[in-house]
Amino acid sequence: MTARARPLFRSVFVKFVGIMLAMSLVLLLLVSGFFILMIYPHVTAAAPLMHEYMRVFAAASPGLSAAREAADHLDVQIRYEGPRAAWTTDPSLPTIAEVLGGPLGDSQAKRNYHIESAPGGGSYLFSWGFSEGARKAHITLFWILLSAMIGVAMAAWVFQRRLLRPLRWLDEGVAELGAGRLDVAVPVRTHDEFAVLTEAFNRMVERVRRMVEARDQLLLDVSHELRSPLTRMKVALEFLPPGEQRDGVTSDLNEMESMVTELLELERLRDGRGVLAIRQNLLPVLNEAIAEFRGRAPGVRLFTPAREIIVTIDAARIRTVLRNLLENAFKYSLPDSREVEISTSDRDGMVVVRVSDDGPGIPEADLENIFEPFFRVDRSRTRSTGGYGLGLSICKRIMEAHRGSIAVERNPGRGTSFLLTLP
Repeated sequence: MTARARPLFRSVFVKFVGIMLAMSLVLLLLVSGFFILMIYPHVTAAAPLMHEYMRVFAAASPGLSAAREAADHLDVQIRYEGPRAAWTTDPSLPTIAEVLGGPLGDSQAKRNYHIESAPGGGSYLFSWGFSEGARKAHITLFWILLSAMIGVAMAAWVFQRRLLRPLRWLDEGVAELGAGRLDVAVPVRTHDEFAVLTEAFNRMVERVRRMVEARDQLLLDVSHELRSPLTRMKVALEFLPPGEQRDGVTSDLNEMESMVTELLELERLRDGRGVLAIRQNLLPVLNEAIAEFRGRAPGVRLFTPAREIIVTIDAARIRTVLRNLLENAFKYSLPDSREVEISTSDRDGMVVVRVSDDGPGIPEADLENIFEPFFRVDRSRTRSTGGYGLGLSICKRIMEAHRGSIAVERNPGRGTSFLLTLP
């Protein structure tokens, strides 16, 4: 099954993932904002308290052992420089002169420094890195949250894609039904609301298929039943004296018999029956179909770059398709119409035969129904236009029996083009 193409922003799946991403981003911003606005200010506000503690500590004139104990508990490094001694709790701690005199190294510059005078002379240098640690913690937390958000988004992508898979199957089923395939059945593999919707769709397709089959069977039965009375009426006409009345009734009977024959032919082509395809050159078939219309206005021409086009076809059936298309093209041609053109091309390994006319064209609203049985653009169904609206239906059945297709499109100026696609 092939899904219908649609803009990405209209996909429910993309919208769900977008909502999940937006929620994760908002959560990331809230947590980051909480730490920036609430936690970090309190960390930086602790500096005055540290200065007061260090003033009291220096006033007590502690020794190296007391300084090491304080350093272990508070993550504060201490250096003392006095007239009688000098010591430090961390050999990498810069001297007081280095702190006062010049720029420090990268690792030392990231710490905070404070100098207090000792009562007996000398000075204490205190160094701590609370704010740097808090900054690193915030950055680490940010990346952890960002990684978690990405993980949540990826998990949401996987689970929502799996969750919405029945919706994609249903969309593909609708596309196939719209293309005329009445044997479509969407799988039911869940037990949620999608399953209920899918089962309802399958039941609808089954009802539509039965209605179409009933219609076709009715037409077939009526066609079969009409053959016998038509034959008896033709025999009875032979006993009437020649004249205008007999000719009129004979014409009506011939039209009815032709319609019945076309109906039976339409049914005979169902599911590829009645087609004997062999591998052969398509060009002679095209030339034979064109030969029947040579000399009729507005004329017909064949354009093909190939000397032979080998395809597997039933030549008689393909000639019927071409004859029906050419007959319509000539029937609806205008006095100033150009020649009917038949051209061939190769598209993705398929042979495309284009039949283009220069007539009044087909209204846009009728293009979708043009291949339906008994549909005619001319609603009046007058004798001048003839036909019963079965010719294009037969063309479609023949092309489908060849595993090909027939399509119609409006020409840029005026007129219509039919595209026959063959494997």
